[in-house]
Amino acid sequence: MRGYLSPSTVVQPLIHRWYAVPMVAAPHTGALNLVKRHLPALRSYAESPRKHARALANPQMFGAPYVSPGANGPEAVTELLDRTTREAAPRIRMAEDIDTVRQMLAKHADGRALTALYDDLPDSLRGITELVYDTANHPSVRFFESLLYRTPAAQPEAEVVSLRERHDPDQPFIYSSPVLPEPGRVDLAVPFASDLLDELFAARLAPVDVDELAGRFGLDGDQKAAFRRMFTEEAPRAYEPNLTGEVRMRYFGHASVLLDFGGFTVMTDPTLGYDGDGFDEHYAMADLPETIDVVIISHAHSDHFSLETLLQLRRRIGVIVVPQASGGSLADIGMRALLEHYGFTDVVEVADMQSIELGPARITALPFLGEHGELDIRAKMVPLVRLGGRGFMFATDTSPVDPTIYDLVAAEIGQVDAMFIGLECVGAPMSWLYGPLLDQPIAREHSVERGLKGSFAAPADSLAERLGARQIFVYALGIEPWLKHLTGCWYDPEAEQLKQEVLLRKLAGDRGVPSELLYVTAERFWPVRDEEK
Repeated sequence: MRGYLSPSTVVQPLIHRWYAVPMVAAPHTGALNLVKRHLPALRSYAESPRKHARALANPQMFGAPYVSPGANGPEAVTELLDRTTREAAPRIRMAEDIDTVRQMLAKHADGRALTALYDDLPDSLRGITELVYDTANHPSVRFFESLLYRTPAAQPEAEVVSLRERHDPDQPFIYSSPVLPEPGRVDLAVPFASDLLDELFAARLAPVDVDELAGRFGLDGDQKAAFRRMFTEEAPRAYEPNLTGEVRMRYFGHASVLLDFGGFTVMTDPTLGYDGDGFDEHYAMADLPETIDVVIISHAHSDHFSLETLLQLRRRIGVIVVPQASGGSLADIGMRALLEHYGFTDVVEVADMQSIELGPARITALPFLGEHGELDIRAKMVPLVRLGGRGFMFATDTSPVDPTIYDLVAAEIGQVDAMFIGLECVGAPMSWLYGPLLDQPIAREHSVERGLKGSFAAPADSLAERLGARQIFVYALGIEPWLKHLTGCWYDPEAEQLKQEVLLRKLAGDRGVPSELLYVTAERFWPVRDEEK
């Protein structure tokens, strides 16, 4: 059989059966999440499956830390717990050793030289870390991230790419539950960097010998039969290039926006859905061009940095532009090192207020305030894309807590024709995402105060006014139904975020500036403008 990989086939990268969000994919943060989040969750479920089932019977508890094994029973969770405890030994050791070094620094690093402490570094951290003080004389450990991926804790043998015939609307929340084997699901036991995956994903556009490819993945029996069902003889629909002479914007959901100017394409934060997910009116993976010239990732949160989408596009992307990280801070994952480890060959870092010219596009990294729990995280940016003489600013989840930054920015960036901004003004407590990385747990009230929040309507409108934005688009609210398992949210008109969107529409409208909620799908055009005028 020769066929195309079906546009409804769902692809999920897993590590030790947990969805490979950036904090799981990076070895050091993955180790801490495994030991302080995943294993405790599995143990809790194994001790009391009914407690977890009762909690999740309430739909409002969907994003809460309770395991849902799906069609599998408690035995499957217990088996995963036992297997992970054995097979994840390098990551477990690294997590324990990170805590050991923290304790050592707390005891001995009182301002004296740290040189002598290197002799006491645990083996898993030797050669990949530096012991440092900050200017307040607080000690910490810094990681050489590119070297991290050369250690046993990288564990490529634990990577699995799991395929389903179509989207499961009942899939559990990815932070709470592992993705367990089940009938009809095909698990490809290859590292994410494998060239075999590129051959598989190339079949989205060109037919392949399905049985031959199945054999190269080592599939037989029921797995081979299920693999065959994920292919179709029907050719994919053709991408509609933008030949209007204008700049076209297509909204793919959440923070995924595709700009097309005469066939040159720029995409932000690609986190895409599939055909056959019950919401076929939206743009999906099958609606992308054969080549995406530039992909921009604004920050490393899992609803903006999706390995699920990026791996499928790896050989179709020209350049990936990411913000520059601080250089080894535990909470500040270096996206360039991570992407290069997973097989991406053209990744470019940009620092604050640095611009890069790529074809007809000019991309500038603007400062990104807020939404990161007030941790010292530098790998975040508000991308400004200039294309066809137009300026498109993707403020994502930023919160302009100090708007004077943007007064200084406004003088340099030129006209902003469209500002895209999220109004995730509620947000989860800081510890919900960053808890496993902290030296010590923090008080609940402090975690809430430092919640992962975006902007409210009034600051967003003020930001738009300061920058002279001619149009506002509200996006990245996590409300697209097909992304519920990633965001933990869904469309609720009574949610504070959507009330804030209505308020922003009024505030901006009073100034004569249109504001619009992007939801499910949208397409808009801007005529080319001579930037010299």
